[in-house]
Amino acid sequence: MTDSNRIVVAGMPAAGHVNPSLPIVRELTRRGFEVTYYTGEEFRAPVEDAGCEFRGYPANTIGPADIAEATRTGGPVKVVAKVLKATESLLPLLQSDLDTRRPAALAFDSNALWGRMAAASLDLPMISLMTTMLVGGKAMARLNAREWAHFLGEAVPGVPAAWSGKRRVVRRFGKRAYPPSPTLPMRGDLTIFPVPRWMQSADPRIDGGCHYVGPTIRPQSEDAPLDDELAAFADGSEPLVLVSLGTLHAGSDAFFHACFEALGELPARVLLAVGSHTDPARLGQAPANTLVRSSVPQLEVLRRAAVFVTHGGMNSALEGLACGVPLVVVPQQIEQLVIGEAVAGRGAGVVLRHNLSDRPVPVAELRAAVENALTGPAQREAAQTIGASLSEEGGAAAAATAIQDHLKTATG
Repeated sequence: MTDSNRIVVAGMPAAGHVNPSLPIVRELTRRGFEVTYYTGEEFRAPVEDAGCEFRGYPANTIGPADIAEATRTGGPVKVVAKVLKATESLLPLLQSDLDTRRPAALAFDSNALWGRMAAASLDLPMISLMTTMLVGGKAMARLNAREWAHFLGEAVPGVPAAWSGKRRVVRRFGKRAYPPSPTLPMRGDLTIFPVPRWMQSADPRIDGGCHYVGPTIRPQSEDAPLDDELAAFADGSEPLVLVSLGTLHAGSDAFFHACFEALGELPARVLLAVGSHTDPARLGQAPANTLVRSSVPQLEVLRRAAVFVTHGGMNSALEGLACGVPLVVVPQQIEQLVIGEAVAGRGAGVVLRHNLSDRPVPVAELRAAVENALTGPAQREAAQTIGASLSEEGGAAAAATAIQDHLKTATG
């Protein structure tokens, strides 16, 4: 028997994937839906805070550390292999749970293969929760020869594991439930894009089921206070520059030392979020204007920032723009280059693409990019203009309405 008021979410256990979905499921629960959310144990608290029933993935299937390691050492191809391996364990789990108590629909992160396959195998309405825009094959033409060589050097070693993983999944669960190529990211009957429509270039995969709702960023009223040290550091007496390459990409010691050299003498305060894989003590003495942390509450800091040096992941880019902060984008992969170029095309940032060919970011170029964003008004004005427009597509409320409307149609 189908529970018409229940939606199950199969999440990808990574902050950049969970965070955009939480305002959507919070809105669904506010409207009276019962939401069961499957993801990693690390996200139990925010999932339950959003009003959902939390279901944890079993240990040793897939978690944030697995995704981060695959991203750092092999890029998207190695991530695909991890996803396929996890599907062998997580798909039977979902099928068993859902067959016992069928929901009205299954929503899945666009990279959570087990979620889409479970929905397909049980003939449930499929709702895809994207985390970025669709990036087609034409995007690869943006890479120069040196960048191509670096990309292939990372990706090719992971291809055999990805192919064998796909064969195992198809052989065990059948072709019918397996999504069409290209497999990731996956669309559904309804696909929610929490990104602005202007970021999406033309793509033949875009159809009437694709809904661009703009970013789903929590309101400032929900911000937790900064700790005493961060609050004092970001007190507004000088402009604040935030440097962070996100949760999946590990910045090198060389990059952070370049930040010391490039930004240490600027008339600004520099906050370096170096990630869990870098020991701040290993970097040595920071300049007097610089504070080094493993992590920071990014959105709360960005509301006080003047410039954001970022890898250009979709969540980070949109959070910066929502706060009216110009971006200095240091992309680590092709998708982030596309995002950075879209932002730069609207005058709200610049792209330093050296990491795409495994080259160090030149100190002089990094300093010039940050100085220009600090002192010239054009980028900040462009970022503020974009930020003011980001709510126009409706965000989490529009996503919840699209889901409600789709369920009315799907269930008759």
